[in-house]
Amino acid sequence: MCAPAASVPWVDSTYTVAELSRAIARAVSRALPDEVWVEGEIRDLSRSRNGHVYFTLIDPDDGVDQPPVLPVSLFASDKAAVNRVLVRSGAMRMTDGVHIRIRGRIGHYAPRGTVQLRMTWIDTDFTIGRLAAARRALLHKLEAAGHLERNALLGLPRLPLRIGLITSIGSAAHADFVTELERSGYGFAVAVADARVQGIDAEQSIVAALRAMAGHAPDIVALVRGGGAQTDLAAFDAEAVAIAIAHAPFPVITGIGHEIDTTVADHVSAASLKTPTACAQHIVAMVDRVVRDLDHAQGRLVRAAGGGLLRSERRMAAAAARASSGSRLHLNRHEAAAIRLERRLRHGAPHAPDRAFGRLSTLASRIRGVASADLGSEHAAVDERSRRLQRETQRSLAAAARRLAALDALRRAHAPERMLARGWSVTYGADGRPLRDLATVSAGDEIRTRLQGGEIVSTVDTTQEDSTT
Repeated sequence: MCAPAASVPWVDSTYTVAELSRAIARAVSRALPDEVWVEGEIRDLSRSRNGHVYFTLIDPDDGVDQPPVLPVSLFASDKAAVNRVLVRSGAMRMTDGVHIRIRGRIGHYAPRGTVQLRMTWIDTDFTIGRLAAARRALLHKLEAAGHLERNALLGLPRLPLRIGLITSIGSAAHADFVTELERSGYGFAVAVADARVQGIDAEQSIVAALRAMAGHAPDIVALVRGGGAQTDLAAFDAEAVAIAIAHAPFPVITGIGHEIDTTVADHVSAASLKTPTACAQHIVAMVDRVVRDLDHAQGRLVRAAGGGLLRSERRMAAAAARASSGSRLHLNRHEAAAIRLERRLRHGAPHAPDRAFGRLSTLASRIRGVASADLGSEHAAVDERSRRLQRETQRSLAAAARRLAALDALRRAHAPERMLARGWSVTYGADGRPLRDLATVSAGDEIRTRLQGGEIVSTVDTTQEDSTT
């Protein structure tokens, strides 16, 4: 007969999931009863419809393949206070890739079975100071390696008509830059490379765009983006971006929309402007100077040609006067000699008339030959100088006409009508001016969109702005 089965010793200590969750929550609360400060890099930030913000903090400097992570929640009830701190700083925004220092309470979230931090505060000075220190260290490193002046040594082109543009296609920065070039009326050829200008992937995206732009052989490349917080511009402080600009085979100018601080990209580029619009205006001003120089050269050429013709006419008149005066003097001198000879003949021996008449005939022939030779040589010299001057003037005027025709052809090739034919459009407000700022549009406003072949008239339903966090 078999003995009864022994009882299992661990059956009485089995937890339900709810019991274990409560035990973990109590353990976490006893271990970390107060709020704690945590620093790390934001990843996978998202916003819910009810106003909550969720993201993960990671420690990228931990030195392992898969760094430790900490889930973080910023509830709507705490979000207003955090936003006030961010607005006061005016220099940072919470987004993926930003290294932050935050305060909150650690707890166990039973519905997901995770330990998470409920965020209640943020230290903006920590992030801004960290960015400034990293920027100073990188600038010192770049200066020691000779990278700060490398791109500037290429020099800016005198007539930049082939433009490379690196920005986020469809952004306000893209539209502002292209619109400014179109408004100039010059025949710019623009090659655009789409790039992320904010976030974790922005650094690699900008470097790839700079490398790809070399295949277009541009005269100059503009790297632009709109304004934002310092944390939004982190990619422009990256070492990889700075090295790519320094070693680019073309001059790079930056138009990054910020007023107070400058990024590392601004220091490394050949020239830096405050905004994308200012960047485009700088390029247009360079072409303006060349056009003015050509206009002045044409004026000088026309004035020189006119003065040359006038001087030639005066020389021709003076030469003709000299030839005529010399011939008359020569004829008068020989005529006087003939008269004297005739008088001697009348009073001379009767047997000498035949010989005298022969001498007179010879003398008359000689006079006519000398006078004809003098006049012919003077007129030939004057004609040759006139022909040479006309040839030189025609060559100079033809060369100037060819240069002007080339510039006019470039201007016509990139007229606004052709830009519309390529797929661009321009939207105008009720006042007939192009729309540039979301703040100038309200619900119910009537707007017109100009396309090739006509316009689209529409009414604004709603407008939407980016939130702070």
